[in-house]
Amino acid sequence: MLYFLNRLSKKFGIEENGYQKIDFPLTHQELANMIGATREAVSLTLQELSNEGILVTSRRMVMIHIEKAMEELA
Repeated sequence: MLYFLNRLSKKFGIEENGYQKIDFPLTHQELANMIGATREAVSLTLQELSNEGILVTSRRMVMIHIEKAMEELA
């Protein structure tokens, strides 16, 4: 999930204060369909990444903390 969001942010994101901002609405179901997962798994994963400070989410956007995401992906 994080790898996919990181790729989206590099292609469509806008850098803001150490975050990559993906500023278009994606539902959890749409994300699940894109990566071949269940909506429930996507929701749990997004919540875990948010709790770890890697993501900030809202209804219309996702912001990925660049440094923390890179550490997690390494």
